Amino acid sequence: MRVHIVVTADDGSSYEGDADLIVSSPAANRTKPAAKGNAETTSGVSASAVDFELPVRAFAKRYAKNLSGPRKYVALLARLAGGKVGHANSPRDVEKQWRSMTEPMGGDYNPAYPSRAKTEGWIDAPTRDTVVLRKDWAAALNGN
Repeated sequence: MRVHIVVTADDGSSYEGDADLIVSSPAANRTKPAAKGNAETTSGVSASAVDFELPVRAFAKRYAKNLSGPRKYVALLARLAGGKVGHANSPRDVEKQWRSMTEPMGGDYNPAYPSRAKTEGWIDAPTRDTVVLRKDWAAALNGN
């Protein structure tokens, strides 16, 4: 549901914007973060607001749809790691998962994605066969 929100502060200044709301699950009682301008973006996503219980394809569709390749890589790694910083995953597992669902990921896997995500500080690769989320990984989902 698309809504228009107007908030007036104590000093009389008002702020307004548009947001997309989704039906919240009864257990979690959450809403989708408000999007800036485009209903398909995930602007303002925080690590605590991400639903890791979603199936991986639905997770990719919700959180990675309009992101760049390195940001999509981080989103997929976050799903596989359950959002846990420092949780070891195999880069091959991330690549394999990506290749199994090219439609929601928006195309083919590029081996440069993990390197670019590491350059941004969203992930780290302590060993050649291990990739982990860093504490700022959720910034990748904001797409800014």
